[in-house]
Amino acid sequence: MGERTLREGRPPSTSAAVGLAVVATLLWASSFIYIKIGLEELPPLTFAALRYLIGAIALLVYRLVRYGRMPPQVERGSAKWMVALGLVLYTFVPAVMVLGLDEVDTVTFNFVFQAGIPLVLALTAGLLVKEPTSGWEWVGVGVVIAGMYVFFPAVPAGSEALGIALAALAACGIGASNLLQRKILRNGKTAALDATLIPMALGSLVLLEIAVAVESWPTFTPQTVLLLLILGVVNTAFAFTIWHHAMRTLNALHAGVIASAQIIEVAIFAWLILDEELTADRIIGSLVVLGGILIVHVSRAMAARRQRQDRDAGPKA
Repeated sequence: MGERTLREGRPPSTSAAVGLAVVATLLWASSFIYIKIGLEELPPLTFAALRYLIGAIALLVYRLVRYGRMPPQVERGSAKWMVALGLVLYTFVPAVMVLGLDEVDTVTFNFVFQAGIPLVLALTAGLLVKEPTSGWEWVGVGVVIAGMYVFFPAVPAGSEALGIALAALAACGIGASNLLQRKILRNGKTAALDATLIPMALGSLVLLEIAVAVESWPTFTPQTVLLLLILGVVNTAFAFTIWHHAMRTLNALHAGVIASAQIIEVAIFAWLILDEELTADRIIGSLVVLGGILIVHVSRAMAARRQRQDRDAGPKA
C-alpha cells in the first residue's frame, strides 16, 4: 500500500481554532516557568538542546504514526532556508533564552522578549522584505517603547542588563525566523509539520554539540527527566502541532493577538508559581506594551487586507 500524504483533513471551526491557539500560548507561557525551575539543576545549553531534541523526536514519531514512513517533503530550493531556520530558531534563540533567564527574573525577560518582537517586525518589514510600515504601525511601536519606559523606572545594570540584552537578541532571532518561515512556506509545497520538524531536529543537534563541548554532562534526577519530557513533548511538539492546526482557520491578526497575551500570562504564572514580584510599574508597563503590540498587529492586518483588495481589483481600464 502507498504511504499516506500529509493531508490535514478539515480545518477546525473558528471557536475550536481559538481554543487550540489559546492552549498553545498557555503552554508556551508555562515554558518560561519550567525553564526557570530546570536551570536550578541543569546547565543552560544542555537543557535547551535536550528540550528541542525531545520535541523533534516526538514530532517524528507523530509523523510516522499518522503519515507512514514517507520522507519529509521539502520543496527544491528550500533546503538552505530550512538549515538557516534551524540554526536561528532552534540553536541561537534557545541558547540566548536560557542564558538570559539564568541572569534575570522571568517577568523582566519575557517583557523585553515580547516587546522586542513588534519592534523587530516593524524594522525588518521595511528594510529586508520591502513591505511598507504604516503610520499606525509606528504608533504601536511608540506605545511599546512607552510601555518599556514605564516598566523600567531605573536603568538596568549588571546581570539584569545582560539578561535584558539576551532577551532582545532572542526577539531579533524570532523576527529573523519569521522571515525564514515565510520563505519556506510561501509556495505551499512544504508541509507545516516538516517545516517545523526538520529545522527543530537540525538546530537542537547543533546546540547539543555546542553544549557537550562547553558544559559538563549533568546528572539527571526524576524531576529533571519529567521536566524535559513535559517541555519537549507537551510544550513543544504538542503545542506546535495544535498551533499549526489552529492556523489553518485563524488569520494572522487572530494569531498575533492570541500570542501577544503571553506577556500577561507569563507574568501571572511567575507571580503565582515563582513568587516573582509584580509591581504596579510592571503591570502598567505590560498592559501598555500589550496595547502597542495589538496596534501593530491590527495595522499590519489592515495593510494586508488593502493589498489583497488592490490585487483582486486588478488594473483599471
